[in-house]
Amino acid sequence: MENNDQNTGWSLLGVKPAVDLANSWIQGDIEVYVESYRARFEWPPEYPRRFNVADENTPWEVAYPAYAPEYFVAPVVLDNDCLKKADGWADPEDVSQVADLPTESFEGPLLRDEEGRPLNPRGRCGMTGRGLLGKWGPNYAADPIITRVNERFGDVEMLAIQRKDNGQWAIPGGMVDKGEAVSSTLSRELKEETGVELDFSDAKLVYQGFVDDRRSTDNAWIESTVKHLHLVGEQAEKLELEAGSDALSVNWLPLTERSLKKLYASHGYFVVSALGMLYKRQPDALPAKFLEVLASYF
Repeated sequence: MENNDQNTGWSLLGVKPAVDLANSWIQGDIEVYVESYRARFEWPPEYPRRFNVADENTPWEVAYPAYAPEYFVAPVVLDNDCLKKADGWADPEDVSQVADLPTESFEGPLLRDEEGRPLNPRGRCGMTGRGLLGKWGPNYAADPIITRVNERFGDVEMLAIQRKDNGQWAIPGGMVDKGEAVSSTLSRELKEETGVELDFSDAKLVYQGFVDDRRSTDNAWIESTVKHLHLVGEQAEKLELEAGSDALSVNWLPLTERSLKKLYASHGYFVVSALGMLYKRQPDALPAKFLEVLASYF
C-alpha cells in the first residue's frame, strides 16, 4: 500500500513535521470569508429536509427551473409576530407588512424573489421561508472573542461557553436587538453568558458578514459582527466567570489544534483569524509555540 504521508501531514513515526512559519498563511494578508456549507446541507430537527442543490446551481444568477424547496416557518416564529404580540421579536409573516425590510446587508445590495422576499446572498439553501429566524433577510448577531495568554502555563486561551443545545464550546455571542448598537450587544451578551463586563470600544474588527448557520434559508440568514479583545496583565487574571442561563459552563479554554477545530460552527475559523490579525499587529503578543498551532490550522 502506498504511503500517503504527504497528504496526511504525518510521518511514518507518527510525528507531525514542523510547520514552515515563514511560508504560512499568517505571513500574508488575512481576509475572512465564510463559505455556505451548513446552510445547505444541515438543518435543525424541526426543519423539513432541504432540497439538494448542486454547487453549480447555488447562485441566483443561474437559472434552475427544477428548484422546488419546501417553505417552512417555525411555529415559535409565527407566535412572536410583532404585529400580533406586543413583545414579539419576529417580522410579520406577510413580507409586505414589514416596515423596514432591508435592501442591503453587510454582504451588499440584496436581491428579492417574486414575492418580495430578500434572497440569501450566498445563494440557494434548499428551503424557503424563515425557519427558526425571526427576520426576513439578515438576522444580525454579535460575537465577542476574548483571549489571553495564561502566564503560568504559556497557553493561549479563549473565554468560551459550553452550549446547552449540543455541548460544544463556542464564542459567547447572540442576536442584536432592534435599535441596539453592536458594541452594546457585544457587552450585553458577554455579561449574560459569562458574567464578565468589558468595554469593547478598543476591540478589533475581525469580520462582518454571512455566518454559515444550519438555521439559514433562502429568505432568512445570520450575519455577524465579530470583534476581538486580547487581555493582558491583571485584567486577564481577575475576571470572575459565571455561566448564564444559555450555557452549561464558562471557562478559559486552552487553544490547541484540536480544540480550535472542535469549536461550534465557524467559531474556530474566526478565532484563528482574530489571533492571526493580532500577530500581524503585535508579533510578540503570542507565545512562539502557539504560532505553529495558528500556522497549521489551514
